[in-house]
Amino acid sequence: MSAPLDTTVIEQRLRDAVKDLQQVKGAAEFAAVTSLGSYRVPSAYVVLAREEGTDDPNGQPGRRPSGKQQAKVTFGVITAVRNYRDSTGAQAARDASPLIGQVREALMGWQPADRSMRPIGWLQGDVLDYDASVLLWIDVFTTTHFIGGNAP
Repeated sequence: MSAPLDTTVIEQRLRDAVKDLQQVKGAAEFAAVTSLGSYRVPSAYVVLAREEGTDDPNGQPGRRPSGKQQAKVTFGVITAVRNYRDSTGAQAARDASPLIGQVREALMGWQPADRSMRPIGWLQGDVLDYDASVLLWIDVFTTTHFIGGNAP
């Protein structure tokens, strides 16, 4: 199969491991929210950002014996939290730190039991947006999964 990474397994991992989240949704649900005040908090959204092929140091496509090609994946987890403390979002980010830490702990080094992807690594985190009531924090992660292949 050559479909993009199925982020529903990551969403389920967050549901199972981070009990403080009221909901975990995907990119479609994130895109459907029209204002910061409309987010149900605390919640998380898993959004696929990028996929790209990987090559080995000798210039050969990163392939398995089955013919499947490695695809490096970058995805974000956007965490929505309540922000009543200040107008800059700094205090809310500090208040959100335990929840952000739980999300990171749930994903860093994790891979599904079926090994459909390599262990997840963390790249960066930052305030994505905020207003007087909601802060959006994004953590960016990476993993590798395998696509294609013509071998039986």
